Amino acid sequence: MPEKGFSLIESLMSLSLFLIILLSSLEFFASARSHFLKLKDEQETNQAAYSGLDKMRVDILQGGLGLLMPARLGVLESISKNNGTLIIYTKEKDLSLLTDLVSGQTRILVGSTKKIKKGRELCIFDSNKGEAKPISSVNKDSLVLSSPLNSSYLKDDTSLILLKKISLFLDENKHILRRKVNSSPPQPLVEDVTSFDFDYEKSSNLARLRLGLKANKNKERRYEISVFPKNTALAFRR
Repeated sequence: MPEKGFSLIESLMSLSLFLIILLSSLEFFASARSHFLKLKDEQETNQAAYSGLDKMRVDILQGGLGLLMPARLGVLESISKNNGTLIIYTKEKDLSLLTDLVSGQTRILVGSTKKIKKGRELCIFDSNKGEAKPISSVNKDSLVLSSPLNSSYLKDDTSLILLKKISLFLDENKHILRRKVNSSPPQPLVEDVTSFDFDYEKSSNLARLRLGLKANKNKERRYEISVFPKNTALAFRR
């Protein structure tokens, strides 16, 4: 009785068909993996961009908080741009003024200097005038200004505010958008940033942030948001 089985030609054909199916499967999985990694990179880029923009949006919405009168007096701009740096001011806390202030004075007696450091900024104002000054040194019961006061102020009619300053800028050498709070070291906010731009229209009180991030094959993905900072709007509301 003849033996049953595959001939050599049938075995080779089966093996060839198996190899074709295997190679096709490998090519499919390689293509799927490449597509997955591309989508993953795009998602991570989008998440980084929107996370950074959301943080900046919150900072802008806080801009001018507690600085209604200084803004109306023109003492400082709550939101401004200086050499590509977005600068945002808010009130950190009120300080207790112990004596009247005279023009040309540099040392200010206050109730407490706790947690106040050199390099911070003060805002001094009454109902008619005001000024902002950096602090050059801090003592137990007094603060020394970096420059003399331009005007005199009565203690009972004057407010003294410790300012919080947030700076946002692009580190072009490392392609990192950084966020700096007061005099602390700047911290990375978004990486792989190719461009950062900001506009603030006082007439419409509308801030626009534009961010460019490096995408696949060195292409740039652009992101933009618009923010209406309500605190600055209240300052100029009649």
